[in-house]
Amino acid sequence: MARFHDLTLTGIRRTIRDAVVVTLKPVNGAAEAFRFTQGQYLTFRRIFEGEELRRSYSICAGTDEGILQVGIKRVQGGAFSTWANRDLRIGDTLQSMPPMGAFHTPLDPGAARQYLAFAGGSGITPVLSVLKTTLAAEPKSRFTLVYANKAVATIMFREEQEDLKNLYMGRLNVIHILETDAQEIDLFTGLVTEEKCGQLFEHWIDIQDVDTAFICGPEPMMPGIAAALRAHGLPGAQIKFELFASGQPGRAKRRAATPGAAGSAKQTRVAITLDGATQTITMP
Repeated sequence: MARFHDLTLTGIRRTIRDAVVVTLKPVNGAAEAFRFTQGQYLTFRRIFEGEELRRSYSICAGTDEGILQVGIKRVQGGAFSTWANRDLRIGDTLQSMPPMGAFHTPLDPGAARQYLAFAGGSGITPVLSVLKTTLAAEPKSRFTLVYANKAVATIMFREEQEDLKNLYMGRLNVIHILETDAQEIDLFTGLVTEEKCGQLFEHWIDIQDVDTAFICGPEPMMPGIAAALRAHGLPGAQIKFELFASGQPGRAKRRAATPGAAGSAKQTRVAITLDGATQTITMP
C-alpha cells in the first residue's frame, strides 16, 4: 500500500509566469525517506471536491544541495498544477510518496564522461537535477543541454542555467531551440524533430563522444530524438527516457479555471524585435 508523508512548504518562487519552484521539508521523522537520487520524482496527492488526485513532479535540486525542490508548471485545466501555482503558501502541508524513478546513471568522481540531454518545456526539471549533480560529482565530465521551448518567456530556470554555465565554465553547453522566437542561427528555431537533431549532430554535437543521453519532454518530441541518436551511432542502452505524458490519469472531473482564460478569445499575438532578437507574446 502506498505510503504518503507530510511535507512542509518552506519556500516558493516563480521561475516563469506559469510555473513555480517549491521547496519542501519532510516532517515527523520522514527525512531519511526523502533522500533522493538525481532525476527522481515525487508523487503528491490532494482531495479536490471529494476526489483524490495524484500528480507526479520531478525534483529539480541537485543531490548535494541539501534541499528538496520540485518545479510545477501550470497545465491548462489541470486542477493540481493550477492550485499549486495560484494557492500554495509557505507553511502549507503537502502529502507525497518518497522519491521514485530511474532517470539516472551511476556517477564516478574519477570519470571523464560526455553527457547529452534533450529537454522540452517542464521536462527540464529532472534534467536540471541530473545536470547539477553530475557536474558536481564528476569534475572531469562535460554536459551539453538542448532545451526546447515555445519562446524565451517560457524558458524555465533560465537564470539558473546561466549561473551554472558560469560556475562550470567550459564544462556546460546550453543550446536553446525556440519554436516561435526567431534566433540568429536558423537551426535553433522551430520544433525539435529527427531531422533537426541530425543537423545538430552534424554541426554542433559529436555523438561519437557521448557516453549517455537523457531525453525528457512531451511525448511527441521524444521518438524523433531517440531515432536520431540511434541513427548516429548511440546504442539504445545509453539513452535514458523520462516521459511527460499529456494525458495523465487522475485529473479532477471538473476542469480548473485558469486565470485569464475567459478573455483568451480577445487576445492577439505580437512579435517584438529588439537588438536583432525577436520575441513573440500574447496580449489583449
